[in-house]
Amino acid sequence: MSNHRISALPVVDQHGHLEGIISEVDCFRREEKAALSALVGADADARAKALESRSVEEIMSRDPVAIGSDASLQQAIELMEHHAVKRFPVITDGRVVGLISRADVLRAAIE
Repeated sequence: MSNHRISALPVVDQHGHLEGIISEVDCFRREEKAALSALVGADADARAKALESRSVEEIMSRDPVAIGSDASLQQAIELMEHHAVKRFPVITDGRVVGLISRADVLRAAIE
């Protein structure tokens, strides 16, 4: 995620159905072994070991808010505000086809 400057990813099963979402926040929860404080000042091997000690399935947020690809931009904004989320998956026919974020909404509003 860091290498590609992505702050979250949907987690899908083998059929593309949404299982959860993983974000930067999920990676650094206080109770997680890979807490940010454990990574700061550590050497590369220690950081890799801390991050590899947990699986995506263990730390992802389950049952994330999602929206249909046919929803309006206004509906997406309302959903973000109502659930206080920064981004969520976009679904078509039960499969994840993308993510929409606050930055996407801002870009669309400016255009």
